[in-house]
Amino acid sequence: MHLRHLVPSLLALCAAASAAACSGDDATPPAEAPALDAGADALAAGDALTDGEGGKSLDPSLWDCRATAVPARSNPVPIGCLRDAQCRVPLVSAHRGAGGQLGVLAPEDTVAAVRAAIAYGVDIVETDPRPTKDGRLVNLHDTTVDRTTTGTGTVSEMTLAEVQALTLRSSTFPGEFACERVPTIEQILTAARGGAYVLIDANKTDRVDLLVKAIVDTDTLTWAIFDTSSVEKIDQALALEPRLLTMIRVADAATLDLQLAHFAAHPPLVVELDAAADFAALTPKVVAVGAKSLTDVFGVDISVRFGGSLGGYADLYAKGLDILQTDRPDKVLELLGR
Repeated sequence: MHLRHLVPSLLALCAAASAAACSGDDATPPAEAPALDAGADALAAGDALTDGEGGKSLDPSLWDCRATAVPARSNPVPIGCLRDAQCRVPLVSAHRGAGGQLGVLAPEDTVAAVRAAIAYGVDIVETDPRPTKDGRLVNLHDTTVDRTTTGTGTVSEMTLAEVQALTLRSSTFPGEFACERVPTIEQILTAARGGAYVLIDANKTDRVDLLVKAIVDTDTLTWAIFDTSSVEKIDQALALEPRLLTMIRVADAATLDLQLAHFAAHPPLVVELDAAADFAALTPKVVAVGAKSLTDVFGVDISVRFGGSLGGYADLYAKGLDILQTDRPDKVLELLGR
């Protein structure tokens, strides 16, 4: 049976298994909730990624400068599915908002990208906070502003005001983005709250205190997921706020066993498995601790960009993965019939 035909049944099973967990009520957080970027970099700098054939095409005014609010959540998957160990519906994580360098919906790591992801119905948006010279966390993947804005400079040597004064490069995207600026992590969390979870990549800053403060200050403890390959950073974050949702990153069974043992008192909500990992061997271990497994699918994204089949996404879900993190959430959602 094709994966898209399984989705309605999976949705029904999730709802039946745990109505409370899938209800979407974020008022009370659970007490203890359980690199293929180089491929995109290899694309020609002038390649306008605007393929949009097939699937559902939405009006960019829902998320660009003409938008007056964050779109209403259109996702048919119960919002609590991610936190429900019994809910095995295939989920989608939008890399850098609505997509990184392969994205076609909105400039990466922006509030507009979050709005676009919610409009399309993704489950999770991934984001990249890094510190400015004056101690603010801005949402920007690179160490410099050169690629994504019309300015130049190293983020850590610029103030928030200097970064936000820059104009974003957005000419390859349909829609109007002249008003968009590099956002703070607080702006991203606020925009996503109620519409999608936020996977916060903590690898780009040592200011764990600022990340945790941003999550607490925006009241997104049940929406934000602290994500890093550093066990030490997760330890620091949990010491500051024990209710944090977390994601660990592993490449093999030995590392997975070590980290699951280390975090036995506070199991991760999500486990990212390296793209080269043995998914068949590792996903059952992830399921056993009530977590969801995730992997990056940028290689498949590139294939799809140049005419490849969406079947590459289906193959990965079929290997037991719960979440695909993609630069083309529109294409993965097309596969899922969402």
